[in-house]
Amino acid sequence: MSTSYRYRSFFWPGVLILVGVIALLANSGVIAPDRLYQLFDLWPLVLVVIGLELIIRRGIPGVGGDLAAALVVLLAIGGALAYVAVAPNPTATRTFDASSQVGGIGQGNLQIDAGAATITITGAGDLGTDLYRAHIEYSGNKPEVTLDSSNGNLKITQSNTDSLTFFRDRKFTLDLKLNTDIPWTVVENSGATTDKLDFSEVQVGSIVMSTGASHDDITLGPASGIVPVTINGGALTVNVHRPSGLAASINVSGGAVSLNADGKQSHAIGHLSYATADFAGANDGYRIEVNGGACTVTLDQA
Repeated sequence: MSTSYRYRSFFWPGVLILVGVIALLANSGVIAPDRLYQLFDLWPLVLVVIGLELIIRRGIPGVGGDLAAALVVLLAIGGALAYVAVAPNPTATRTFDASSQVGGIGQGNLQIDAGAATITITGAGDLGTDLYRAHIEYSGNKPEVTLDSSNGNLKITQSNTDSLTFFRDRKFTLDLKLNTDIPWTVVENSGATTDKLDFSEVQVGSIVMSTGASHDDITLGPASGIVPVTINGGALTVNVHRPSGLAASINVSGGAVSLNADGKQSHAIGHLSYATADFAGANDGYRIEVNGGACTVTLDQA
């Protein structure tokens, strides 16, 4: 009498065992709970183990195939446990410091590209021969800080090459000090951010910010010419402080907008604008544009 052999996969029971063991270790404090995110890095292993199990089942029928498939799954579970336990934790916070010399650079051009971030930029007159000093706290990919000394282009970026980043909370906190002996242009491309930009001692040629939902506090210094400041984003809360008596104009466009300009409060759907009485004939001042969905904007004198 012949008996039929029924295919039985050990893979999915193995997956349940792996997840359960790691969750148990996390709950008991043996490993950090945020290491559970490491499991998402192992998705290619799922394909490898399934493929190996299929090959074994076809090449080794019967009990021998069962044992070989079980061994593959056990090895995969062991390797996954070891990886979660000892691999570098992508959610851990690290620090990174960078600086460069001014050299012959006559103007600085700053560009920041990041996702969700907390960004603080200040002008510092005590940097000596340093063009900038950057201190970054981050998780995920290590930021890159590059300077092209031929044109003064300073670029600070944190790339997002991890396709599973949406499962993780990434951190990017930048504290940047700029040399005040040269003028700067500033470009920021970011996601949900909190920005505190103190340019009270920095001569800026232009500021362009493209963000998601952001809270921006910007202190401006004396202007040379009419300096454009452009802020684009989604839900924006923007506070701009300019030197007392300096000419300025501001245009706010979006959905629901609110503007408090030198104590004059107004609300609208679509567009609001304000200009100081002397702006039309001024040689120096700031032209500010804020474009977004819901915008709450304040312009005052520091």
